[in-house]
Amino acid sequence: MSRIRRLAKDTKGATMIEFALVAIPAFMLMLGMIEIGLMTLDRSVVEGATREAARKIRTGSVQTSADPLGTFKQIFCANLFKIYDCATFSYDVRSFASFAAISLPAVQYDANGTPSNVVFQPGGAGTVTTVRVVHRHAFGTPLVGSMMGGGTGNSVPITATAVLKTEPYQ
Repeated sequence: MSRIRRLAKDTKGATMIEFALVAIPAFMLMLGMIEIGLMTLDRSVVEGATREAARKIRTGSVQTSADPLGTFKQIFCANLFKIYDCATFSYDVRSFASFAAISLPAVQYDANGTPSNVVFQPGGAGTVTTVRVVHRHAFGTPLVGSMMGGGTGNSVPITATAVLKTEPYQ
């Protein structure tokens, strides 16, 4: 009996077990906060790059080039600070007669998670143009994407939109 009582009172390994129970949730919480910070950085960089590329549509630089989509991508990707793969972005540029006529459909995704209903129609001088860039931010920490309500898998869609009226550049 004395041996059983002695083992019951022994607390040498209690701290290690308590740490093991608390460490996993604590590390997941810290990694989740880092992931959300990276997602915020991602969103800010994409919005800035979208704004800069939309500015070139406003002035007509994109429309008057030999390859408007290529020019737009080049301008957009140059503002991503070379930390993102430019091939993972989708561009939806549409023109309208007035601001009241703007009607953007919700982004539809195919089975691979790629936007399927995007078009590139920057329009001409004096038109109202919407520039929408779509990107899926993948999380490295498991379950963060699904907790963010992003939909499929461990990623969340990031969309940056700019609405502008092009200048009379012609």
